[in-house]
Amino acid sequence: MNLLKLFCLILGLSTASSAVGQDSLRRFKQLDVLHYDLKINLFEKQNKIVVNENLTIQFLQKSDSFQLDLVGRFEDSLGMKISTITLDNQPISFKQYTDKVTFYTNSLSKGDKKTFTLQFEGIPTDGLIIGQNKFGDRTFFADNWPMRAKHWFACVDHPSDKAMVKISVEAPYKLQVVSNGIQKRVENLKPPRTITYFESNIPIPTKVIVFGAANFEKQILPRKKNQVEITNFVYPQDKEKGFKDFEQADTILAYFEAHIGKFPFEKLYNVQSTTMYGGMENASCIFYDEKAITGKGTINELIAHEIVHQWFGNSASELDWPHLWLSEGFATYLTDIYIEDHKGKGAFLSQLRKQREAIIRFNTKNKLPLKDTISTNTQDMLNTNAYQKGAWVLHMLREQVGKEVFWKAIASYYDTYKFSNARSIDFIRVFEKVSNQKLTQFYEEWICQAGHPVISSKIEQETGKIKIKFIQNQAENFHFSLEFLVLYDDNTSETKTLVCNEKEINLEWLTSKKVTTIKLDPNFKLLFEEKK
Repeated sequence: MNLLKLFCLILGLSTASSAVGQDSLRRFKQLDVLHYDLKINLFEKQNKIVVNENLTIQFLQKSDSFQLDLVGRFEDSLGMKISTITLDNQPISFKQYTDKVTFYTNSLSKGDKKTFTLQFEGIPTDGLIIGQNKFGDRTFFADNWPMRAKHWFACVDHPSDKAMVKISVEAPYKLQVVSNGIQKRVENLKPPRTITYFESNIPIPTKVIVFGAANFEKQILPRKKNQVEITNFVYPQDKEKGFKDFEQADTILAYFEAHIGKFPFEKLYNVQSTTMYGGMENASCIFYDEKAITGKGTINELIAHEIVHQWFGNSASELDWPHLWLSEGFATYLTDIYIEDHKGKGAFLSQLRKQREAIIRFNTKNKLPLKDTISTNTQDMLNTNAYQKGAWVLHMLREQVGKEVFWKAIASYYDTYKFSNARSIDFIRVFEKVSNQKLTQFYEEWICQAGHPVISSKIEQETGKIKIKFIQNQAENFHFSLEFLVLYDDNTSETKTLVCNEKEINLEWLTSKKVTTIKLDPNFKLLFEEKK
């Protein structure tokens, strides 16, 4: 975890942020997890898992005790029950609560780095999906987003605390294991079981630290120049369909590398899985819902979305949940641009139209700012605001600064915050620097303020003159440029641009023609709602 970003969180992140309580703030001041080393034992006939966890922590202040997230087990209920915790091979005292464990230590000094070893077992209540896939075969898939990693290992379950990770999984022989980072080796055991070792030296947040175990067929795609290895894992029964659906992953990866920068991780796995999401962007090990595999080659946009997350969300991560749009909005809009470049302008504009309509519908019931400091349930933040509105805000920025500058700013933002964390204001400051434009008003109105312009227009026609009144009907103040297309009775037309700095603006011009229709924003440059 980058300490500069840590202090930004403590000092600069508004205490109005509903996702970070005082307990979390206290922990961020106290400690930083540097490394997770997880040894997990899976079984064929039971859902219990056995975990040996070594975690290395750097202490940022003197400490006699500290807490980590872990959902505990009490009596015969689900959850994880710790048997021992040791430090320097000596047992230490601890206490488990519903979703926390307190470590009691001798006095630790500021700057100390200590490795703690935990032994625990149980049936996870969530975060690790154990069961059968659609073909009735046994599967295990971690599913951590947003803060569900704590159901199967002890951690600081928050995107701002990043750590390197080792995961080794002992499993029945017929199951293959996938995880973050590089597969180091596979050991065969007797009776027939295997241990598969993975390691990543790139710090990632707990929301994307995962493993999966299932019966897979594997396909390694031919490498493009300087590209990481891409491997596709699908259920044997879906082998042909899955390999067809994933065959464009290398082309998609190359497209975004050319625009954003070098792929941030050591390899890329695309994995058919049992997950609660259509796709989950786990770092270097993307999980796709098993039902998405059809063999029709229709998931390229889903693949693009999840691959974009490897840069935005996994490497350059939001500092806290109110800034989730820096992950989901980016993945949505950069996928839109991919559609524009591969399917044409018409497909791109159709996508923008649908997204704008979704935003308008959402806003009627859920009036939230893009930097969402209002929502209290993180799961509920996976909504139209973070995805579609985030995408539209990026689109308006691209229209304002131009396509070339937009990509330069995106690449610069990524390069500045890769392997680290950022806030919405950090992103805007990079855009200001690259574009040489002041974006403070844009930031305040489109990112910190809820709503969008609701525009009505009224035409008055006199001999030789046209008068149009434009009115903003929403409560919030927005400043923007509005293009509108004027269609005349002689089948001619012209496009005009109006700078809207007031709630009501009158415009007039001389013409002998009569206006038949006015179309607001014909080229899809503005997020707005037209009131008839």
